[in-house]
Parts: sequence; structure tokens; C-alpha cells
Amino acid sequence: MDYRTTKAFDHFLGGLGQGAREEALRALAREVQELREVPRGAGRAREVHRRVDAAQARFAALRPDVIGQVRCGRGCSHCCRLWVGVTRDEAELLAETGPRPDPRRLEAQRPWTSPADFIGRPREEASCVFLGPDGACGVYGDRPSICRAVLVASDPEACRDGGLATRITAVINPYVEVCVSAALTLDAEGDPPPPAGRHLAHLLGAGRGSSPAPPPPGS
Repeated sequence: MDYRTTKAFDHFLGGLGQGAREEALRALAREVQELREVPRGAGRAREVHRRVDAAQARFAALRPDVIGQVRCGRGCSHCCRLWVGVTRDEAELLAETGPRPDPRRLEAQRPWTSPADFIGRPREEASCVFLGPDGACGVYGDRPSICRAVLVASDPEACRDGGLATRITAVINPYVEVCVSAALTLDAEGDPPPPAGRHLAHLLGAGRGSSPAPPPPGS
């Protein structure tokens, strides 16, 4: 089958030999199958988050030397001012349990369809709709899996401009990337998923945490 994988997972695969690469893809296939058995919606988002957190804990136990170098922390929010992708399941969860997002940002980002739409925008306009004025995440307990996966060992200021990848030392946890890639793969099944901002705006506008179908492409 076709997998929708993270860039970090693709980078990890690129450094493996044929046998190890095939084993990593088998692990991804198993993860997809297990998650497919979980009903769609907020419950599946919680299960993905549980698996990602467990994978981070496993990695921390195996490589405390690497985790000890991670510089990410509360208020370090440069990556929150770029594209923050959510799956449909995570949009359901955020609409159901999260605090109301910043309405101006949500409306501004509603029509945006790719990370390129965030480039060159004022930092306030491009910030995650749940980012607080103090630079802290307003939905930390239910933050998307892609946010849970980020680990940076370089100076947080190197993340300010987003595109200067050569200055950023990212820590790739392959166990986490398998989980996130499995969630993205399931999210892409069927019709193409709507942009995160549009889907979240649709759910919140309906005043509920579930939706029978994603909004029409032109909405």
C-alpha cells in the first residue's frame, strides 16, 4: 500500500540498509493495521497520542544521552508559528475537548492548504490557533502527534525562521515516526483530507466535536 510518511521517517529510512528498511516498513504496516481497528474520531487520536508518548519514553530510556541534549520547552514556540498539521481524528479531539482557538487566526488560516501558505506571513497570523500570548501551548495535553514528535537539540533560536534547516539539529525518534506516519496514512485513506484549519473551523462552527463528513473543498 501507499504510505503517507513524515519527512523525518523518510530521512531515517534513507540511512538504512535494505533489510533494516524492509523491517521498518513492516513495523509501519503493523502500526497502520492496529490503528485501523480503532474507531475513527477523538478516541483514535487519543490512542495515537498514547502510542507516541510511549515511544518517546522508550527512546528516552534507550538513549538518555541524546534526550539530555533536547532544548525544547515551554515558551519555545518557533515551530508553533509554522504549519501545524492535524489529522481529522485530532481535529475531532481538539474541537471536542480543547479551549476555543484564536478566532482571528483560525479564520485567516482556514483557506490555507500547504506549509507554503505560512511562509512570509506575520508571525502572529501564522501562529498555531492554540498558541497562547506567553508562547505556551493552550492544548498541551491534546496537542497533535506531529508536535509530540518534535525534538530539537540545537539552540531554539535556530528554529525561528523555519527554513534554515542546516542550523537545526533535530533528533529523530524512529519509534515515534512510525506512529505518526501510520496516523497520517490512515488520515489520507479515501478522499483527500481537507486542510487542518478548514476542517477544525468546520467542526467548531458546527458547535460539536464530531462531523459526519469533512467540509466541501470549496467551503
